[in-house]
Amino acid sequence: MAFTVVACDDGEVRKLGEGLTTVACIAYRELWPFDASLGLIRVDGLDATSVLSGMISLMARPPGAVLLDSITIGGFNVVSLPGLSRLTGMPAIVVYSYEPSVERLEAPLRQHFADAELRLRALAPIRGARRVMTRRGELYLVTWGIELSEAVKVVEAYQYFTKVPEPIRVAHRLASEASRLMGLQQA
Repeated sequence: MAFTVVACDDGEVRKLGEGLTTVACIAYRELWPFDASLGLIRVDGLDATSVLSGMISLMARPPGAVLLDSITIGGFNVVSLPGLSRLTGMPAIVVYSYEPSVERLEAPLRQHFADAELRLRALAPIRGARRVMTRRGELYLVTWGIELSEAVKVVEAYQYFTKVPEPIRVAHRLASEASRLMGLQQA
């Protein structure tokens, strides 16, 4: 059975926005995309894990991995990596182009959310971000259910043009365009 990577990202989100935004997941088998899905999540909501896991489960089965560009999606809608992995049966790899910091997120979370503690617990894996040098440059990876060395191999296999893996880039473009076309998150 071929290894499948499913990358998910959110669409446009205004700062302190409300309402809905799109999320896109795109599945790659080897080098090629073979499936895509669009969904909606609440901006700053708590539904990202369930929505993404449902979308992913309809597209792919293990063996594979889920790629995200952040644990937060749709504003401060936090993805639970253990929950995502458990619900999909696949490990998660979060790919940051910068060094992530829970501390930078803590004050805004506490200021704007009564459930800040819950969101901070979901963000805890960020503290384990590891700096890695890939063939295309420096990244920070947060992994769940996969060894760092294996995660680096997965990321490098999809670094076609930049250090950002192509499935993440495509998911971002798809979600952003869908948000724009549907009129979500416009000023």
